Amino acid sequence: MIPLLRFLTLCAALFAVAASAQERSGASRRDVAAEAVSENARIVLERARPSIVQIRGFFGANTAQAFHGTGFAVARGGILLTNYHVTAEQVMYPEKYRLEYRTPEGKTGGIRVLAVDVRHDLAVVRAQGFDAPPLMLNARVPDKGTRAYSIGFPLDVGLTITEGVSNGRVEDSFEPRIHYSGAINGGMSGGPAFNAAGQVIGVNVSGYRFEQLVSFLVPASHASALIEQALAQKAPPAAAQIRQQVLEQLHAHADALVKALTPSADPMPVQRIGGYALPGKLAEFIDCGASGDPAPEAPVRTERISCSAKAGLYLQQGLYTGDLRYSHFVLSTEKLGPLRFSNRLSDMAQARGGFGARRHVSPFTCRDSTVALQGFDARLMVCTRALRNFDGLYDITARVVSLNQGARGFASHLDLYGVDFAAGMAFLRRYVGAMRWEG
Repeated sequence: MIPLLRFLTLCAALFAVAASAQERSGASRRDVAAEAVSENARIVLERARPSIVQIRGFFGANTAQAFHGTGFAVARGGILLTNYHVTAEQVMYPEKYRLEYRTPEGKTGGIRVLAVDVRHDLAVVRAQGFDAPPLMLNARVPDKGTRAYSIGFPLDVGLTITEGVSNGRVEDSFEPRIHYSGAINGGMSGGPAFNAAGQVIGVNVSGYRFEQLVSFLVPASHASALIEQALAQKAPPAAAQIRQQVLEQLHAHADALVKALTPSADPMPVQRIGGYALPGKLAEFIDCGASGDPAPEAPVRTERISCSAKAGLYLQQGLYTGDLRYSHFVLSTEKLGPLRFSNRLSDMAQARGGFGARRHVSPFTCRDSTVALQGFDARLMVCTRALRNFDGLYDITARVVSLNQGARGFASHLDLYGVDFAAGMAFLRRYVGAMRWEG
């Protein structure tokens, strides 16, 4: 008979041997799986490499680049597809900026913009002295969970491929996007994203700031019409014609946004909080979140609701347009007197106006007044400013502060970016007019 201690020791040894063998087997299977995935990425990269270039922007006669992105061949004769924002500085300031391409092997040449689609952040350009085989576009949005790859020139470290998963079309987005759960870093904008068969399913466009591995692609289906438009031209358009296209497309985007927010004459949707009815989720593509201060000892309790359309178009460094944000701050107190509470509430309503470069926007012009709303009076501050290079488009900022209670009230912020003045003011009237006191 084997002593218990020796028996247990032998069992432990046998278990360790079996576990080690199982671990080696599992590691082997993982290595095989990883090798298979990496091999497919290598194949996609090698096939696409001759057709992908870095697009670089230069200010004046400088040889040091000001910015860069990626482009890829979509037709013979040097016809490339990229993001509009990669070309934006040259489109708006053709006398100051020039565009060049650089192949992975170091060949360089000039680039000319042929057609733009600002709403989908796309541009077709012609690369002089470059004639690579075009990549194949696939207009079908891949199913969720499908393997996908993105190629570009991130952060000037050379041609790079990242591997991820397509999560299909983004739900409730204002403009169509594909959610790609792989890394897209600065410099990869305008590069192609592929399915496992090596077909282009989208164009690298953007990611959420402060988030990791949350990136987006413009579906390839939106590129076909733009490519056909560029190929049908008898002569390249002048710089003024391209800028006029940009302006018309920005107006169309802003009009579509405002109409989507006010689809009918029905009252705006509201949410009730603290005795007030305030504008709520205005459309399916609006993203709203709520938060509050849980500390019971705080002299003022605050509940906050923040909403954003995430519809903005990135035009140039520091300039977004065609977007909407609004927030409500509902305050209450049992410790402050009416005067101190009123001062605290007013502090929440400052129209700071500190965003936007002066080369893009004019200074704010503001008007402050007291208005009678449904069941209460409120202070209303409205500020407007024009976009300098885009005639007829304005930023509109409004701040509303309730005046009917000494121990509770709200401050509401509304910010419209790059909209038609008349349409923006009409929306503002509906927004403020929807507010009411219900006690």
